[in-house]
Amino acid sequence: MMKKGIIIILCLLNVQAFAQWKSYYPEGKNKNNKDVKQEIDKNIFMFNTHLFNALKEKSLENYEEALEQFQKCIKMDDKQAVPFYESALINKGLGNFDLAVEQAKIATGLDGDNRWYQLIYAEVLFANQNFKSAAIEYKKLLLKEPGNRELYFLLSDMYIYDKDFLKAIEVYDDLEQIRGIDKMVSMQKHKLYMQLDKRKYAIKELQNLLEKFPNEIEALEILSEVYLLNDEKEKAFDIFKQLAIIAPENGRIHLTLADYYRDKGDNMKSFEELKLAFKSRKLGVDVKVSILASYFQLLAVNNIMKEQAYTLAKLLIESHPNEVKPNAVYADILYADNRFTEAKEQYLIVLEKDKTKSQVWNQVLFIQAEQNDFAGMLKTSEEALTYFSTDPLFYYFNGVANKWFKNYNEAINSLNMGVEFVLDNKMLLLEFYSSLADSYHAIKEHKLSDEYYDKSLVIDSNNVLVLNNYAYYLSLRKTNLEKAKKMSYRCNELDKDNGTYQDTYAWILYELADYEQAKIWMQKSLANGSDMSAVVVEHYGDILYQLGNVEDAIIEWKKAKKLGEASKFLDKKIEDGKLYE
Repeated sequence: MMKKGIIIILCLLNVQAFAQWKSYYPEGKNKNNKDVKQEIDKNIFMFNTHLFNALKEKSLENYEEALEQFQKCIKMDDKQAVPFYESALINKGLGNFDLAVEQAKIATGLDGDNRWYQLIYAEVLFANQNFKSAAIEYKKLLLKEPGNRELYFLLSDMYIYDKDFLKAIEVYDDLEQIRGIDKMVSMQKHKLYMQLDKRKYAIKELQNLLEKFPNEIEALEILSEVYLLNDEKEKAFDIFKQLAIIAPENGRIHLTLADYYRDKGDNMKSFEELKLAFKSRKLGVDVKVSILASYFQLLAVNNIMKEQAYTLAKLLIESHPNEVKPNAVYADILYADNRFTEAKEQYLIVLEKDKTKSQVWNQVLFIQAEQNDFAGMLKTSEEALTYFSTDPLFYYFNGVANKWFKNYNEAINSLNMGVEFVLDNKMLLLEFYSSLADSYHAIKEHKLSDEYYDKSLVIDSNNVLVLNNYAYYLSLRKTNLEKAKKMSYRCNELDKDNGTYQDTYAWILYELADYEQAKIWMQKSLANGSDMSAVVVEHYGDILYQLGNVEDAIIEWKKAKKLGEASKFLDKKIEDGKLYE
């Protein structure tokens, strides 16, 4: 429907063009000559047809066809301005600026009183970066329309593009003589004076504007910045204080005042201004978050800074209740301050608002892991995987949680799926392999368990947890004991005085029937905290029995019974005074 409407309008335009075209044919003594009149009518009809077709093709954006039709009009009569003007418009849009300039110039020459022709001529001169010539055309237009504000701005733009800033200022001065003080004009003159490094004149422009509009916030802000550039700090901050009264919600003003008071050593006033900035809803959340981030390194060493950080974080949440970043940064502060439970609560609030932040899911899971909250870890990892099905870390946490609850098959499934998504992260790969090794051991898939322990040690041959667990499980199965002995000994070299690792080494020696050395190492283990472990104390009794010290062995077995869970043979050992395995 719109296209048809355009064509109807073009038809009306065509009538005007026809009238203009016809007027160029002389009327006189031949006007009654029938043949001449028929020839004229035929030419008028053809011109009219080409012009109509050209305008129609232009409206349909078939520009090449339109230009061809306009060219036919020009061949028939090159004294008509319309085809040149319309062709210039099209070529300007197509980027053919040289051609557009030529055509617009001809149109203007044919009809110098038509402002639209002059405007397009000025525009294509500008597009062709002929700023001086464009300025001449705008000046001609201003002679016809001396009060046209837009033309003054266009003329000044030409001088600005031509780097003639003083002439541009003169144009603005002329406009001011006609229209009076105007904010946009004053601002433009200020910018140009700053470009010319004439700061006194730039300041005067702003002062003139403020005499008429004393509460013009933008002008006050810019004036304060110029004072700062001139190293007139007191004048600048007098303005900032004025602005704080006029626009109390302007957070950036309060930030600047906070800097000012801090530089003066007035930390109390500085923080008061900072609080006002954080209360402002107009100051963007990202600016406030970046300020809060600067507090992180001070939390552990400065209690005043810590209190300020908490105050600002709470103000941030109050001023931006629908944003997720305030809760996230507050959670980060709590986490850095080792307030893990509160941090977790804030991270969970973030996830209620936005579940697409994988890092927040990670933080919740790390906190749950630190708190041994395996039930929470299982639930969180399952939910996280519904949003991030290719994130290996979520599979890892899910596998660890399932392993804790002895859901070994589920743990193995999660770990096997997640390990496929580990890329360029050897330490995470190691965690997957060692967890898979533990899980396969639990379901007695010993071959797979050993394979994954070996893979783990390829990545890190000095990982004490892997060395100890692998060695201990081999000792329980009484297989590859020499390999187990080497791994356990290396483990004890890396982490000396660890009762758990000493117990493992002692038990491997026991399985190798080296009871004397086993006793020495087991005593080391007991001295390093294992004396409260029923399993270790029972092991010590077993070693003493093998060394022929039955009475002391029974004493140790009775100790183990008092400590709690031990082997299923413990009661029979105590009752019969014999070793059962």
